[in-house]
Amino acid sequence: MAMADTQLLESLIGREALQALIQTCGGLSVPIPKRLPLSGPLCDLPRHAQEALVRYAGGTEFYIPKCDASRREALYQKIRAEYDAGARVQDLARKYRFTERWIYEILSRPSRDGRQAELF
Repeated sequence: MAMADTQLLESLIGREALQALIQTCGGLSVPIPKRLPLSGPLCDLPRHAQEALVRYAGGTEFYIPKCDASRREALYQKIRAEYDAGARVQDLARKYRFTERWIYEILSRPSRDGRQAELF
C-alpha cells in the first residue's frame, strides 16, 4: 500500500477532484482497480480523474491522507483575511462556530504561509 502524495495526485487529477477525493476518502486505504469503471466513492470523480488514477495506480491500494492540518490552516487563513478586511471577532465566531477566545487565538498565531496550504 502506497501513501498518495497530494501534490502528485493534484497534478494527475486536478485540484477539485483531489479535494473531493480527500473529502470522501481522506484517512482511508482505497483500492484502485486496473480498469474502469471505478466503484464506491471513486465513481463520483470526473471521468478524466478516474482515467488518470487507473493509468497511474491501477491494481494497487492507496492511502488517501486526511490533510487535516492543511485544511485547518486554510480555514485559519480565511478567518485572518476576513478579519483583516474588517470583520468583527464576534461575527467570525458566530460564522465559524468558534468561541471569540479561539478566534483571538487564531489571529494571534503566525501564519504558516506556503508550507501546508500548498498541499492542495
